[in-house]
Order: sequence, then structure tokens, then C-alpha cells
Amino acid sequence: MSRLGLIWRTVRHLRFQQLYYQVVKQFRGRAKLRFPKRVPAGYFLQVPQADKPVSYAGRRFTFLNQPIEFDEAIDWNCGLKGKLWTYNLTYFDFLNQPTITIEEGLSLIREFIAQTNSINDGLEPYPTSLRIINWIQFLSRHEITDEPINRHLAAQIDLVNRRLEYHLAGNHLLENGFALLTGGLFFRDQNWFYRATKLIRQELTVQILADGAHHERSPMYHQIVLDRLLDAILALRGNNWYDDDTLVSFMSEKAVRMLCWLNSITFSNGDVPLVNDASQNIAPTTAQIRKKALQLLPSYSVPTPGKGIDSGYRMFRRQFYELFIDVGAVGPDHQPGHAHADTFSFVLYVNGQPVIIDPGVTTYEIGVRRSWERSTAAHNTVSVMGENSSEVWSGFRVGRRAHVMLQDDTVDRLSACHDGYGFIGISHERSWYINSNRISVFDRLVSDRKRHGASISGIARLYFHPAIAVTKTNDSVRAGPVEVTFISENVPTLSLTSYPMSEGFNQVRIGHCLEIAFEKYLNTTVTIDE
Repeated sequence: MSRLGLIWRTVRHLRFQQLYYQVVKQFRGRAKLRFPKRVPAGYFLQVPQADKPVSYAGRRFTFLNQPIEFDEAIDWNCGLKGKLWTYNLTYFDFLNQPTITIEEGLSLIREFIAQTNSINDGLEPYPTSLRIINWIQFLSRHEITDEPINRHLAAQIDLVNRRLEYHLAGNHLLENGFALLTGGLFFRDQNWFYRATKLIRQELTVQILADGAHHERSPMYHQIVLDRLLDAILALRGNNWYDDDTLVSFMSEKAVRMLCWLNSITFSNGDVPLVNDASQNIAPTTAQIRKKALQLLPSYSVPTPGKGIDSGYRMFRRQFYELFIDVGAVGPDHQPGHAHADTFSFVLYVNGQPVIIDPGVTTYEIGVRRSWERSTAAHNTVSVMGENSSEVWSGFRVGRRAHVMLQDDTVDRLSACHDGYGFIGISHERSWYINSNRISVFDRLVSDRKRHGASISGIARLYFHPAIAVTKTNDSVRAGPVEVTFISENVPTLSLTSYPMSEGFNQVRIGHCLEIAFEKYLNTTVTIDE
């Protein structure tokens, strides 16, 4: 019964369209390419510079910090490092790295084509969408006309057109749209192109919140989607084949909003907070995106950064520090796959350097590590009775979700409460008071006395960057440029433990975590050295 309840709490948020296409997906057979009777002509597009990270050299592929070298034929189904690694292999991002030669690129494409009938994960719509864009950028950049490649490329676009990921929605569906758009431009196919423009308009309207954030609320995926949007604008601006006078202006307006939001949550050293599913060295950096945007959007003025009302993210900037706070929903109700149980977590940088951080993500593989990285206990917030504030489970599922009620939101104070522990009769209130060199964080646990009596306890955690030296006394902690003190109903218990901070997928560095056990309320004061 508990399992059925978990599933119900998860699926009840899905849209009818998602449920319908989930059923359709179950009855579909293995993906197969349908090749055109006549090979369409390809028309080269205006594409970005070849600036992808180097992931291929001499039959050796390195994705997610894990290398594999193929002595003979490439195994495009290679699952030794997990499905995400296989996905990356079949994205073909390496075609657009600066070190690859035309001969190497063509050889890899032809090797993939030769094994088409045996490929599994690589023919799913998401990796196929990314591969379509990468192949077209490579062919256009080098002005290559090759009928067998064009024939195969047209069949891949047809496959995506037949298998749009309505069952997932989110960034997957947007990538499908961008692939159809790029393919429609390249082959000048009106059906693909105009279906793509309709899909992209719909999804950008839904997925880009009013404050400019991508609705999955992962800065990493926000960067990926914005970069893809800019590439699409570049291809459209360099092409006069299509007839849609408002498309570029619509997409540019969305790009400006997204860039403004990205600027508002980027730290002064160029980092973004690694909240929800986010990791280092996956997405283009904010600096790289700004550079590309300046070339494409010269006539657009970037609006003043807002307060992140819709995304629920806030950034407070003072002379000596920057404080990022999450008081938002874990993600869109119908697609919280990249969400973590991190309500009321925060990140602190002092003088442009990370001090209190989010541990980040090292894997998407289902298991103990994935479960911990999504848990409340892996974030700078309060856990109660060992429970998660939102019911994260499996690799990308969320059952019960925390709902936030904002109470106060000013230039120097932020206060909110959430009901994530409502199922055990507890609510969590947290307030931040922001001064020039001091941050006060006040936590209060409000309980149902019939269930818990007069007292209830919680555990707050602070994750310090591994470069920060941490020393603990009985009632305070010195962590690099900050001193942290605590007051509670009774004397709080401080415990210093170690934890693995993500430095990318499958790569960690050990840092210190401070656990603070308290009763009823906790007043944490962070004093920053001037």
C-alpha cells in the first residue's frame, strides 16, 4: 500500500498529455529509422564556432570524467559507465570541439551510420535531437555535402518528428523542437520547420518563467537551454528561406530574459549555484554565454535583474559577500525530475570565493549516492526525523512536495515557511536577516502538540567548501573568513563530519559538513571578516 501511495503522489501531478504519451510509449516498438526515397539537398546554416570541450582524441572518449578507449570498432551501445555516458557518446558533441579534423569527424559519422541497426539508447529522441544539431553544425561549418550522411540525417529528423517526448516535457521536449527547427532549416522542409516553430513557441512560453528562469530551476540546464536558444537564433538570422516575421524577435526576447536571470544568480567569480541537478563542467559558463549573446543581441537592452519571484531564488549582494537563497518550488509540478529536497537551502560566497556551498551532483545512476545527493540532508537546510522535505525517490521522481509560503521579502530580510513535513505534523519556518557583515538565520519548527508534545528536534547542516579550513569549539565554528555561532532552546550539539563535494560527474573532493542538532528553534549567526 505504501508503494501504491508513493506512485500516486508522484503521477497525480502529471498532465493528461504526459499520461497519454506514457501509454503510447509503452506500446511502441524499438526505434527504427525510415529512410527517404530521395535524398534531400542540404543547405548550410550559420553556426557557432567549434568550442565544445575536448572529449575525443585518438579513439579515446572522455565523458563525465570517465574515459573509454576503443581499439577496434566503437561500441555505440557501450554501457560500462552508465546510460548517461552512452547518451554523451551518441550526442556527437565532439564534432564541434576545436581539435577534431574533418576526416576524423566524417569517419566517426560513417562508423555510426554503419551500426545503425544495432544502436539502442542512441536512437532515443533526446540523444538523437542533440546529434542532429551537432551533425548539421559540423556539416555547415565545413561546407560538406555527402548524400549518405544527408540520407541518414533526414531519417533521424523524421524519427524525432514521430517521437516527440511529450511524455517527459521539460528540456527534452525543447531539444526535440530545436532539432526539428535546425533540420527543417538545413533541408528546407516546411513541415518539420513549422511544426518546430509551433512547439518552440509553446514550450518557451511555458518553460521560461516571468523572471526569466527555466522552470526546472537548475542553473546548469538553464545555461544549456539558453545556449541552444542562441544557436537557433544564429541559424535563423543567417537564413531568409522561411516565412515567419516574428519568430526571431520572440526567441530573442526569451533569450534576453533568460540572460538577465542568469546574470542575477551568477556569483562575481563566474560560478553559478549548483542547486537541483547541477554539476561543474557540463554547461557553457555564464561568461561564454554572455559573449555569444553580445554578438547576437546587440540591439536588445538587458532589463534590470528582478528578485526571482517566479523561480523562488534570491541573490543578496553586499560589499564582502554574496548570499544565494532558495525559497521556491522544487520544480514544475508536472516535471520535477531534476529537483532536490533542498527547500530553504542557501549558498554563501565571501570576496568572490565559495564558503558555504551546495555539494552538487556526481551521478544520475539510481543508487545510494544519487539518493543522498537529492536528499534534504545533503543541503544547507533543516531535516526533521530523518525525513526529506520533498519525497525524492528513484533517479528522477518526486512524490510529496514542499510548498513554500513567503512571509517577508525585502532588501535585507527574507522569511518563509514550508509544509514539507506536514505529513508528520510539522512545519518549518526560516528567516534570513542580511546586514553588511553579518547574516542571521532563524529556524523554527512548529509542531502538532498532540503528535509530538511540547518539544521537537531538527538537524541543520552547513556544507563548507573543501578549500575552507574549519575548526570547532563548544558553541561556535571558525570557517575561513567567517565565524558561525548558534543559540537554541537548549545548547545545540555541533558535530563536524566529512562529505564528498562534486567537482563534476564521478569526481569528488572531500570537505567538512557541520551538523547542528537543536530543539524547537535555532538562531545561526554568520559573521564575515571585513
